[in-house]
Amino acid sequence: VFVPGCSLDRYGNRFVIGIMTIRQMQPHDLNFCLECVKREGWLSETRATFECFLNHDPLGCFVAEDAGRSIGMIVATPYDSAGFLGELIVVPDMRGRGLGKRLMEHAIKYLHEQGCGSVYLDGDTLAVPLYERLGFKTVCRSLRFVGRVEPQESRSVRAMRTEDLDLVASLDRAAFGEDRSALLRFRFDRFPELCLVTATNDAVAGYIMGQPGHGVVTVGPWYVSEYLREPLDLLSAMACLIGDLRLRLGVLESNESAVGLMRSLATFEETEPSWRMVHGPDSGLGASYQLYAIGSPAKG
Repeated sequence: VFVPGCSLDRYGNRFVIGIMTIRQMQPHDLNFCLECVKREGWLSETRATFECFLNHDPLGCFVAEDAGRSIGMIVATPYDSAGFLGELIVVPDMRGRGLGKRLMEHAIKYLHEQGCGSVYLDGDTLAVPLYERLGFKTVCRSLRFVGRVEPQESRSVRAMRTEDLDLVASLDRAAFGEDRSALLRFRFDRFPELCLVTATNDAVAGYIMGQPGHGVVTVGPWYVSEYLREPLDLLSAMACLIGDLRLRLGVLESNESAVGLMRSLATFEETEPSWRMVHGPDSGLGASYQLYAIGSPAKG
């Protein structure tokens, strides 16, 4: 595809509009990425977060440049029929020039080329008008909770094991709606001490995963089957592992049981929410009542 004043290769290694060049993110870009998220106050993103992005699909990770200076980024994650966008940041002195829109258009095009008919994101409220101009529609609020829960061990909760991963991935695919097994395995490989399951009669009835952030442990995904009577057991067991750190998680507002549980905990604060949005048909990605926490704001 050729657009006057633009040049690009099939996978977006280089794409020029005016002053901005978009290229694939490389390992040497991670310091820039971390500077961006620190500036925005995003507590969950760490070097491991971006290493996961590059490990899962390096072709979908993009950095924008101006005369060799990194000025923005975005991450696109293709699943099968749906994809997810996240980590859209333009450095402050380059905002207001349409660069965020160009990054979005580039990432959406990439996902469409991978066969993703539906593209989702969790967007900050202030950015919703931008996303709507690009054709996104709101689905529901993606709530954010930060706080602590009373640490409590449970007889039914144990550490996740390598041999659990196939079953966990199968349960997750049925609930999430797409295969994110590679992301789950990466999370388990990097932070096995923060991965727990609830076993009922030797069968996995729930699981929870965590990732250390800046002063917090980000929880997700958190899966609760209909056979699990006490969903809070998994979160309380997680609290036993993290000392004085706070827990942070995202919950889709459409999951009334999960939202009701979190709002019943006086030790949790509900912070500024995001909006779950979709470009194309809404397949209900990640909207299962069994998912008590999203896996990631950037990957669903």
